[in-house]
Amino acid sequence: MGVSNIPNRLAGLLFLGCLSPTATALTFQAIADFDAAVETTDGDLQKAELVLTPRMDFDLSESVRATLIARGRFDAVDELSPGQPAQYHRGQWNRRTYLGDNGDLELREAYIDGFAGDVFVRLGKQQVVWGQADGLRVLDVLNPIDYREFILSDLDERRIPLWMLNAEAPLWEGTLQLVAIPDQTYDELPPFNGAFGFSSRLLVPKAPAGVPVTMRDPDQPDRPLQDADAGVRWQAFLGGWDVSLNYLYHYHDQAVYYLNEGTGGIVVSPIYKRTHLTGATFSNAFGDFALRGEIGYSSDGYWIADPRSVTDGVVESPELAYVVGLDYSGISNTFFSVQAFQSYLTDHPTGVIRDTLETQLTLRIRHLVWNQALALEAFFIQSVNDADGLLQLEANYQFKSDLVGRIGADLFFGDKSGLFGQFKEANRITVGLAYSF
Repeated sequence: MGVSNIPNRLAGLLFLGCLSPTATALTFQAIADFDAAVETTDGDLQKAELVLTPRMDFDLSESVRATLIARGRFDAVDELSPGQPAQYHRGQWNRRTYLGDNGDLELREAYIDGFAGDVFVRLGKQQVVWGQADGLRVLDVLNPIDYREFILSDLDERRIPLWMLNAEAPLWEGTLQLVAIPDQTYDELPPFNGAFGFSSRLLVPKAPAGVPVTMRDPDQPDRPLQDADAGVRWQAFLGGWDVSLNYLYHYHDQAVYYLNEGTGGIVVSPIYKRTHLTGATFSNAFGDFALRGEIGYSSDGYWIADPRSVTDGVVESPELAYVVGLDYSGISNTFFSVQAFQSYLTDHPTGVIRDTLETQLTLRIRHLVWNQALALEAFFIQSVNDADGLLQLEANYQFKSDLVGRIGADLFFGDKSGLFGQFKEANRITVGLAYSF
């Protein structure tokens, strides 16, 4: 059996296992979620989307359990990813099936859980979460991200599950986790004509004015074994602190865009590059307060540069990134969280577009009222360097245990050249309804 056939056969075995007479404790649940968004600038409908997420869990034996999670999506407006964008960023085992221009089907997760002695093993398509940060990623980079709505949706929905082997075993008063990821799927960037298509100088290389630009297809890794990502984490509770040590050898989930002069102008060549990521996390509670943080050092970083001073528009430098958060829950039914995040380019590269040291601050406030039936939440993120940011407001009301309604707003501010300010025209009011069955 070829390596490339393993994911498809595993998914098939999981489905057949569900139908097998030996499968027991079968459970089925699903969520139907409707979400609409109206842009504040012109009143146009940005999204009118129905998402159905069914899930099946079943026991294949006393010690082996299987899970299948699918997702069907239909957006009547088709403004987020117009048409049927090419899925170059996705490995051949991990692509969606389009239903015309307005819908798609995807196998979100499909994995088997089991034990081999004291070793827990999860094999299949899954998400693995590392890190302590809220909304900001330092070590949580095992799964790539779908930026179809930038960073507005929940992180669990933005992560793209990958086919991988995930094993955990007790070691030295803690747990050792090993992950092997033969799935060459990377960040899903929105098309330029999408509502959240990237335009910031921090994300998109800029050719000289008036020069024609040709974009090549990405030079994407495609060897399941040689190009696999691999990582290890040791996690323990020591002296009242939850700590972890992390290491990941992986490809960056966004390609490096090299600019080269051609006969007809500038040729942009996207190439995926590897790096070593080493880091640690910590957290502890002190009464009503909780302190948490993480730090990561990436040995090989590639950054957009001014092509007038750097020939190919790319400079290299390792990156040291860290985040520290403080949570407070001392007021009844209320939660406060603040974070400070910094990214530092240790080689001080000349010509780089971004600042050598970048700082972002976040604030989250959540308050429950009416016997916790109504949840009010605000999330604010501010870029100190570029003076732009994002404010998200949301109110969730639980009508019944299986029915939740919501209304919210996603408001960007700042200069259009900034990471957040580029989306000022996409500011929106949202309404939604989710039904679980």
